[in-house]
Amino acid sequence: MPLPYHKLAAFAPADRAALRLPRTIELCQVIDRTRDISLLQVLRSIDGSDREALVVDVECDEIPNRNPVGLRSPERLAIVVGAGGNSPPTVLALRQDFPGVMHLNATPTGEPRSLCLYFEPHRSVMRTWTAPKFLRRIQWWLLKTSQGALHAADQPLELPLFDTGWELVIPADFDQLRQRAALRFFASFIEPAHLRGTSTLMLRAVVGGDAKLEGLGVAIIDCPPIVQGGRTDIPSTLGAAADELAGRGLDLPAMLRDKLWQQIHAKGEALMGASDRFVVILNMPVCREPGAPAERTQRLALLTAVGRLELGLRLGAYTRVEGQVFKDTPIGGRAPAEGDWRSLLTLPAAVLEAPSRQAFRALSATLNDGPDAAVLVGAGALGSELLNLWTRAGWGSWTIIDSDHVKPHNLARHAAFFHQVGQPKSSACQTLVERVHGNAGVARAIVADACDRNSAEVDAALAAAGLVVDCSTTVDFPRLTSASAHTARHASVFLTPSGKGSVLLLEDRARQRRLRTLEAQYYRALLNHAWGQHHLDGHLGSFWSGASCRDISYKLPHSSVVAHAATLAEQLIRRYVQPQAVIQAWHRDPETGSVEVFDVPVHEPIVQLRGQLTVHLDKGLEDKLRQLRAEKLPAENGGVLLGYHDLNLGEAVIVDVLPPPPDSRHSTGYFERGVEGLLESYSEVQRRTGNVVGYLGEWHSHPPGHSARQSPDDLLQLFKLALGMADDGLPVIQLIVGEHELELYAGEVMA
Repeated sequence: MPLPYHKLAAFAPADRAALRLPRTIELCQVIDRTRDISLLQVLRSIDGSDREALVVDVECDEIPNRNPVGLRSPERLAIVVGAGGNSPPTVLALRQDFPGVMHLNATPTGEPRSLCLYFEPHRSVMRTWTAPKFLRRIQWWLLKTSQGALHAADQPLELPLFDTGWELVIPADFDQLRQRAALRFFASFIEPAHLRGTSTLMLRAVVGGDAKLEGLGVAIIDCPPIVQGGRTDIPSTLGAAADELAGRGLDLPAMLRDKLWQQIHAKGEALMGASDRFVVILNMPVCREPGAPAERTQRLALLTAVGRLELGLRLGAYTRVEGQVFKDTPIGGRAPAEGDWRSLLTLPAAVLEAPSRQAFRALSATLNDGPDAAVLVGAGALGSELLNLWTRAGWGSWTIIDSDHVKPHNLARHAAFFHQVGQPKSSACQTLVERVHGNAGVARAIVADACDRNSAEVDAALAAAGLVVDCSTTVDFPRLTSASAHTARHASVFLTPSGKGSVLLLEDRARQRRLRTLEAQYYRALLNHAWGQHHLDGHLGSFWSGASCRDISYKLPHSSVVAHAATLAEQLIRRYVQPQAVIQAWHRDPETGSVEVFDVPVHEPIVQLRGQLTVHLDKGLEDKLRQLRAEKLPAENGGVLLGYHDLNLGEAVIVDVLPPPPDSRHSTGYFERGVEGLLESYSEVQRRTGNVVGYLGEWHSHPPGHSARQSPDDLLQLFKLALGMADDGLPVIQLIVGEHELELYAGEVMA
């Protein structure tokens, strides 16, 4: 009995001499030289698509006569060549009972099955495609498929159902949402996919009694496990879908009927309302072989042409009595009163899961989970961009604190949009996070000043945080929080005024080296390294964005913000899991795009209380002072103390010291600081540090065998220094380096 074969629609027989496509002609020439491939017929398209086809019999002696998948030798195939040559020819199996094996391309029901010959993208295949290699590939596919070896054991599971181009997007926490009995699901169209003429639907959940469902009704069915295998055709009717799934041991009408029953709680409850369409979601666990544990779940959505009521009536789940529809519960063995459900048009849609935080991390190759409770202080240009990057990397769970709102000029650099002008910046950033993740509650906004310690909301957020990142662009928060009892590790990140530089200050995990001391050591690095000479140089220009004298915004391209934000975001992710403190600075050349990084060693802080004043310095500065003392021994040495006051906190921070001017006088009994070049050196200090670091007082050393205790001359010097600072109402610091110790003395003229 002859085998039944498909005929190719839109093709008609043609003479071989009429072939025009170079690849078809080349294939014919190679087939002539190939012993086990026979050319039976030449076809040309009649639909205007300019395609050509070769009908061939392909033999493969190694294919067993009784192989488990049912392949034959020879197999009759059609090689369809398209114009343009951008993709390899299509190979169609013409035998009508060709088995539904693995590695087939999607084809509509009733059409020839299409062999999936390549794993690589078509463009990659065509770089080295030749007719001889292509024909050998067909034979290889047939042989490996007959042996059950085409799908390797370590290859991901071959899912049973094809993607159709239509999509249903479900939330990342879909399985968790299903456990909440009060929630009901509906599906709604987003917009047509203009390139493919298909559509995307979004699955949403609402509390049943709190919101009106607007969209398509949904039934979610958990199927028993199925075994991987050849992919099924695309069903166009509910009956075709049921037949395809029946071959995998799934009774679709019975499962659907049972689910529709469950959606009505009482036998006599009437169904009210209807929708034009209905969505059935099938959750199918897939195993590698019978009895093996499921390795993954494929979800498939079936979009029916009728609503839930009509579908239930046709399946026999519901019955109509006097114009009302009720749940139909057959008794006494009576079968459901089915109608014509098999002919209902059905559109399959692939179910796509919105990425979870874990999925974002996997997609972004993020190195660690980040803090579960993190606080971002300052949601300006840099803060909003960092949050955008960390959100898409799945790193951290964020509370955003900012008291400012979005102004029109912010749109040049901020992650906000025009419709958010006037909204709090923290709320705009919260919306950004929620829209990326697709659900509410994944971020929290606090509209407040992070320095307001009277705010219970701010205080609670900081107290519960695992990491606090300061992007506030001022020194207020870093200095204030350095004196706080909060145990959260802190980081401070900022851009330099020119937009060419950026800085990361990160406390150690135990908070022994806090932002206060990191800031001071960063300034000392600016004063002592060549890269610090222009690091805090001015800006590209400024403009007035409002009526207040403080409403100044620097001109800075968004590209600079993004470039530095990318570096800062990546580095903080890496440094977060390391326990040590970090001071890092970067310089980016906008002309070439090159980036330099500068690592600054972090030293242990030293804190001394002098009356009402707390004085801060660090071990690195002490080492420098001892080196300067040693350079002049046995004579004394000295110079100017550099740093800054913070009277809000009752603190003075020593940043660095200036060496003695050339005209200074040194001896074993005294030191007299000169003035030559001092004004120039001091001006350079202020310029490099943006006028933050200034004069704090004087330092000097004592000769060998002497402690750092004040002599009468030292006490007199402190008195004179205090009088000199009295005009500004500031305390003065005197620092003495002795044989073994370092002592600080503070003087202030009291009114």
